[in-house]
Amino acid sequence: MESETTASQHASEQKPTTVKSSAASLVGGKPTTQAPTSEIVQKSLLALAESSNCPKQIAPYLVKAAPFVGKAAQKIEEAIPLVQKFIAVLEKYYELIKPYRPDLLVPSFIGLIMCFFGGSYLTVIAAWEAFMMCGYDSTKECVMVLISDFQKVVDANKKDDAKDDDGDGVSDVLQISNRELLQRKVLLFLRTMDPHRLTVAVAGINAGFLAVIATLKLEFAKTITLGNSIGSVLEPPAKEYVLPLLEKVMPPEYRKWAWPLISYSIRSVAISIAWFVQRIISAFHSAIRGGLMFSRNIMKYLSDMNIYKINHEESMLDELVGYALAALGLWFQLSMGFAVPFPLNIILFPFTLLEYFLMWAVTNHK
Repeated sequence: MESETTASQHASEQKPTTVKSSAASLVGGKPTTQAPTSEIVQKSLLALAESSNCPKQIAPYLVKAAPFVGKAAQKIEEAIPLVQKFIAVLEKYYELIKPYRPDLLVPSFIGLIMCFFGGSYLTVIAAWEAFMMCGYDSTKECVMVLISDFQKVVDANKKDDAKDDDGDGVSDVLQISNRELLQRKVLLFLRTMDPHRLTVAVAGINAGFLAVIATLKLEFAKTITLGNSIGSVLEPPAKEYVLPLLEKVMPPEYRKWAWPLISYSIRSVAISIAWFVQRIISAFHSAIRGGLMFSRNIMKYLSDMNIYKINHEESMLDELVGYALAALGLWFQLSMGFAVPFPLNIILFPFTLLEYFLMWAVTNHK
């Protein structure tokens, strides 16, 4: 009850706000005050908090979060044109550098990364290969469908925000209650979206993710099995010798947690050992693949750019360069203990997070 009262107070404080002239339209020769996105989102969240279907524990947090979410939505809307312009600029510059064969230079750079950091990002590389083989085309198509359909919703929403059926110069969405606004926007979404396309697209994206996880689990099944086996071997002696010692130093009311703590620690260490072994194997494999990818693409680049004519299919030079680079990359990874040196560790930090997530997903996903 308190949350509904708070939400109502917030709703009553909302007043029609005159925004910049760029957000105004003319209806019957009069300027119409349109609803800014921040206010629409804020009112929708407040309406959701007022709803009887909203859990009482969540309602106060929705009320508090409404202003921040509204401002965030406004900023995102303002950023979309900038992102589109940025993409257009990238496409323009790509056309300018296209004669310099970035389609050969980029794979060469990726080959170097695989050669020197393949062991550090073994699941990321495996996931990308699996995604390109069994999920890229379908996921790309599904994402394009979602973007197209949501663009229709955005366009319809803008038209709806500008409506002024009573001709008083203020948008209708600014003159209705929070509950009516939420209902209006939900119905707008339902009218505009194609449920079949939405269902198929979401299912396709999910299927692509599951296909990647399934491929990774199959590829690293031996790693998981090795970790479980190591844990099974270490648990019996730990239960006999370590458990009594730990129970002696723990308060009586917490002793029930002694064995779960030991078991979880052993399993974690065992899985870490198994992944380290797999990392060495993957480092060797990725170093060879990366070295050959670099040498062959660079040789083709030199030939296509008329710098040095050589056909890697008729020469052993690509293998010699690739294997030498692979040996250097493998030595570098082992000597660094698969750690990424500064400042590359900052640049590649997102891939490090993705690596830990994929390792967790492969180990724990059922």
